[in-house]
Amino acid sequence: MVRAVLVASRYPGQPNRLDAFRDVLNRKLAGDNIQPRPPAFVSHAGLSMALLNPSDAVRMHGASIAIGTLLDPRGDWHVPKAPLPDGSYALLRADDAHVELVADSVGSRTLWYALTDQELIVSSSQRAIVTLLGSFEPNRGALPWMLSSGTLGPTAAWDARLHRLQPGERLLLDRARWRLERKLEVVEFAADDSASHDAQLERLRAAVEGACHRWSFEPRKWVLTLSGGADSRSLLCLLRHRGIKTVTWGLPESTEEPGNDAQVARQLAATAGVPHRFFPIDSRTSAPEVVLERFLAAGEGRVARISGYVDGFHIWKTLFEEGYDGVVRGDEAFGSIPVSSPYDARCTASLTTLADFFSAEECETFELPEQPLPERLGRGPQETLATWRDRLYQQFRVPTLLAGLTDLKTAYVDVGTPLLSGSVLECVRRLPDALRTEKQLWRDLVSGLLPDVALATRVAIPSLTDFVADRRVLTLLLDELASEHATSLFPPLLRARVCAALRAELRAPVNTSRAGREAWRLNALSRAVPARLRAAVRSWRITRPTIEPLVLAFRAFVATRMHALLRNDAATKSASFEPAINA
Repeated sequence: MVRAVLVASRYPGQPNRLDAFRDVLNRKLAGDNIQPRPPAFVSHAGLSMALLNPSDAVRMHGASIAIGTLLDPRGDWHVPKAPLPDGSYALLRADDAHVELVADSVGSRTLWYALTDQELIVSSSQRAIVTLLGSFEPNRGALPWMLSSGTLGPTAAWDARLHRLQPGERLLLDRARWRLERKLEVVEFAADDSASHDAQLERLRAAVEGACHRWSFEPRKWVLTLSGGADSRSLLCLLRHRGIKTVTWGLPESTEEPGNDAQVARQLAATAGVPHRFFPIDSRTSAPEVVLERFLAAGEGRVARISGYVDGFHIWKTLFEEGYDGVVRGDEAFGSIPVSSPYDARCTASLTTLADFFSAEECETFELPEQPLPERLGRGPQETLATWRDRLYQQFRVPTLLAGLTDLKTAYVDVGTPLLSGSVLECVRRLPDALRTEKQLWRDLVSGLLPDVALATRVAIPSLTDFVADRRVLTLLLDELASEHATSLFPPLLRARVCAALRAELRAPVNTSRAGREAWRLNALSRAVPARLRAAVRSWRITRPTIEPLVLAFRAFVATRMHALLRNDAATKSASFEPAINA
């Protein structure tokens, strides 16, 4: 499944733009290296729904769609206002009277929407909505979040008119009154301190096993993405009896490196007696420009993490063309590392702001909007640091970062995440802090699974800086960030910083060490900072974290290219419909 799109018209007899644009969107939103399947389409009484590049992984009933993982869904899952199923999903539910949008409690799958006086446009794709609106209105509020966290932040979209359905949110459109009603689930962590360790362990085991058992899918058309960690290992043990196969990818030499994800995954599959396949990631497979274009087109610039896709999406093209419906992933929220400060708690969830890395004087020169946290993400008066850490993980990292990574894959196949099912998360929220810190209870549970194979200690994929340091990539980034378009998007000092880092990397001798290249970049950056700020910058760097200059440059590149891509989407024409809509 690539994307779901729904357009509800306010007035009877009003032309529905999705009728005209569905084939255009079906081609545009699939990977450009595959031939997408024809869209599934329903149109009735002012309501049109399209499932683009559809597969058997997605549920449809009339004009209602469920994307993601549903566990034993009720027969009325498709009815607006009906009780919600268990699982990890997003729902678009529609009938003649209502349209309802639903996100699970962690927003594991994303829906965007725009409401105008004439239409409600909903999609799992921002690009689809901008295409249907026929115009692009840049949201500058997304820029500081992309620079500071490599994501769009808690609520922002690239277009100012688009809204993201929040974790645990239900939106109901009364079609007769043309009014939206909003309900937001309040996520609470309430530790059950009366239960013993063994009782907590069995409760968690039952929840995880139940989620995997109640998920109905065709194993021969799904594949488990297997790493050397605990999460996918658990899914391997729980799903192997159903005939699941496994895949891993990484640098070509990673399969022979002791403790590497790829090497450990191969051992796990062999020990479990499950067919396993390794895809080598080679950034030379496709030209850097092609890799970057596919990355932005598929992921829509939601996350600036390209490391696993530097082969030009060859892995995903292969899985699609071999007929797989989807991949099973071990995305989870069982807890996180110990933290000792509010910054640590936010950082583990990737919820970082420019003020974490730059002085107030530097931030002022960036001329970007402030980054206030939504009230719901603030730390409660009686909330422990560890509880806040894990709540941020569930309420920010999962719906923002992990859901964004899922979007990259759904340009080719669907994604199943049973460990993010509501029944599992409810169990996790009842654990004391100590059993969530370092995922202690989860590790106790998984430690008995294939104990002869140790957990991996090294990742198999290349780092972002390794990819960006390729001189071909550096040149592409520098050309973009020195362009007139970037000039209109970012102020001079910010562009000077990132361009200085890129030029320094290009000037450094090819065989220079990592430390040597860093020195080149620091010298170039010092020259790019006004003299009045240099002392403040030096003292700030001593005590505060920093963003790797090449990472900052790549994030700025993502923003500039996404603006260009969305402007191009807005200019898309259909032979039978001319978009002209005002939000």
